[in-house]
Amino acid sequence: MKAAQPKILLAALAALLAAGSASAADAPAAPQAPPLQVVGEYKTKDSTVIVVEQEKKALRDTTAWAYPERGLTFFPDGPGKDKDRWAIGAMWWVAPFFTAQYTRGLGSGFSVDAEVLTIVLFNQLTAGGQWAFHAGPFSLGVMAHVGAYYGSLGKALIETTSFNSSGWGVLVNPGAKVGLQVERNAWITLQYEAYLTAYQATYLGGMVLSPSAPAYSGFGLTAMVEYSPAKTGVIYYGFSVYNTAANYPIYFNVEATASSESFNVAKIWYFGIMAGYEF
Repeated sequence: MKAAQPKILLAALAALLAAGSASAADAPAAPQAPPLQVVGEYKTKDSTVIVVEQEKKALRDTTAWAYPERGLTFFPDGPGKDKDRWAIGAMWWVAPFFTAQYTRGLGSGFSVDAEVLTIVLFNQLTAGGQWAFHAGPFSLGVMAHVGAYYGSLGKALIETTSFNSSGWGVLVNPGAKVGLQVERNAWITLQYEAYLTAYQATYLGGMVLSPSAPAYSGFGLTAMVEYSPAKTGVIYYGFSVYNTAANYPIYFNVEATASSESFNVAKIWYFGIMAGYEF
C-alpha cells in the first residue's frame, strides 16, 4: 500500500500539470502593447541607455484635432446626429446681403438646412439637404436645394411714381463639396453649386415678363474657411466666383423692354465675398 502511494501522487501531479497547460492554451491572448520606438541613446563608461516611447497616434486622430461637438455649417460633415447650428453673416453677391442659416444633422452623413438672404428690396429663402462621406482625409458631400425669391422696387419703398417693378421666381440648386481639416481648429471647404431657374417673372409697369421654359442660369464656386478657436463658436469667411446669365436673378438685371428680347442668356463673370459667425 505504501509503495503505491508515490505512483498515485505522481499521477495526480501529472493530471494537474496537463489541466494547467490546457487552461493556459485556452486563455485569451493578452492585448499587445503598441510598438516601441527608439527616440534616443545615451552611452556612459560602463553602459548604454536606450530611450523608447510607444508609437504615437496620427496627428489627426488626437483630441486636439477632434471635430467640434456641434459640427460645422459649411463643412461637408455638417453637425452631428441631432445637433444643430445657427449662423448669421453678410455677403456681397451682386449687392450686399444679410444672411441667416439653420443646419441640423440627421445621422449617417445626412443633414438638412435652410437659409434666408435679404436686403429688404430682394428676399430669398432656400431649403434642402446634403449627404457626406469620407475618402481618406477628405470629407465629400452632395447637396440639393430649392429656393424662392421675391423683390419689389416702387412706391412702397421709394417715393416715385415713374418706376414700379417687382420680380419673383423658383430656383433649384444642386451641388457638391469637398472639405479638409487644415489645422486643429480650422477647416476649408470647396463648393460647386449650379443654378437652375424653374420659374421666374418680372412685373415692369403693367407688363409681366416670364420665360416659357426652365433655364440653366450658371454656377458658383466658393472657397470657405471655418475657424473655431475653442471648438464651440465658429468664425467663417469665404470667397466666390460666379458665372451666370446677365439677368440672373431676373429681378436684378432685367434686360428687356416691350420691343427687345425678354431674357438675355449670355453669361457674365463676377465675384462675391462672405463672412459671419456660427452659434
